[in-house]
Amino acid sequence: MIAVVEDEATGHVRVVTRDGETLAIAATRAAAEDFAALLLEAWEEAIAAAAARARLKHGAAIIEPR
Repeated sequence: MIAVVEDEATGHVRVVTRDGETLAIAATRAAAEDFAALLLEAWEEAIAAAAARARLKHGAAIIEPR
């Protein structure tokens, strides 16, 4: 879903989607990897929050968010 790749043209490290869209550019691989990990953590938290809010509105109609 998210990859960390080095940009040979600039020497920077990019955090990209599987479609190749750049989400962030970092000066170091460590910074890019931390950004990617934190982004995935935030995504998981957002899905959990959305599922909880949808369950409040729709009850059991929300079976399992993915």
